[in-house]
Amino acid sequence: MATPLLLSDLSLARRAAAGQADAWDELLDLYAQRLYNLAFQFTGSAPDAEDLTQEIFLRLYKSLRLYRGDVPLTAWALRLSRNLCIDAWRRARRERRFAAVPEEVLRWIPAADDPMAEVQGREQLRAVYRALGEMPEDLAEVVVLRDLQGWSLEETAASLEVPVGTIKSRLHRARLELARRVTGRFAPGAEPATPPLPVLEADAC
Repeated sequence: MATPLLLSDLSLARRAAAGQADAWDELLDLYAQRLYNLAFQFTGSAPDAEDLTQEIFLRLYKSLRLYRGDVPLTAWALRLSRNLCIDAWRRARRERRFAAVPEEVLRWIPAADDPMAEVQGREQLRAVYRALGEMPEDLAEVVVLRDLQGWSLEETAASLEVPVGTIKSRLHRARLELARRVTGRFAPGAEPATPPLPVLEADAC
C-alpha cells in the first residue's frame, strides 16, 4: 500500500505533467536549488550549471508522466538528474574542459593557516582534474562519482549499471592510477604532499 507521502508525490507529478502551473511552481520551489547545486558540482561553472539545470528540468517535465509513485519523487528526480550530470561530465571530458579548474571550484577549498599550503593544495587540485581528463573514462568516472561527488558504492554502481564488486575493483585501480599521475606532475626528488582529496587513499573504498 502506498504511503501518504508517495500518494502526495504522485498527485504532484501528475498535476505538473498535466500542465498545472501551480504544481510545476511547487516542483521548482522544492528542487531548483538542490538540482542546481548538483549540476554545479559536476560542471564547476555557474553558467554551465545553469544550462545543465535547465536541461534537467526540461527532461524532468517530459518524464513526469513516467513517474509511478513507487519511490519518493525526490529520489526519482535526483536519479534522473544524476544521469544527465554524468552525461554532461562525459561531454566536458571529451572537450578537454578539465584542462583548467574553474576559480569557482578552487574557492571551495578552505583557507589554510599557511599560505604556501593553500597554494600547494590548489595546485594539487588542478593536477587531479588534469589527470582525470587523461585517464580512461571508466576509471575517471568512478573517482568523480565516489570520491569527488561522495556517492555511495551502491549509488555509483546503479548509475553506471555495473555490479558493486566491479565498482570496488575499478575504484582501486583508478585511485592508484590517479595517484601515479598526480605525484608524477611534481618535481622529481621532492617530497610529494598528499592531495587534499580522498582519491589517493587507494586502500579504502
